[in-house]
Amino acid sequence: MSFNAPIMESYPTPSNPKAATVSFFQHGWTISTRKLPISKSDAIDVLSAKLGIPVPEMIFGDNLVSVENVGKGWCLEFNPFDALDRVDKTDRTMLKVAYSREWLESR
Repeated sequence: MSFNAPIMESYPTPSNPKAATVSFFQHGWTISTRKLPISKSDAIDVLSAKLGIPVPEMIFGDNLVSVENVGKGWCLEFNPFDALDRVDKTDRTMLKVAYSREWLESR
């Protein structure tokens, strides 16, 4: 099978998050997910500035999972910004690998 013309397939982009969000409704609950590509460097820079910490170079910054109870009027959402915002921005409680002290002393 061969194609002689370009394939015109829509691809989700961060500029249109609603189009990339899939929702399921069942028994008064709405479960929504959004799966977008890895964030571009300018979006990562904006995220780092907002958070006040460097973020991973490869982050899916526009993805989310939400669970909503429409009747009760509440929603629980998981997204990268809120998850990274919960990270301790000081090094007091930072996890360290077993050999980090030796590595730091050698520097």
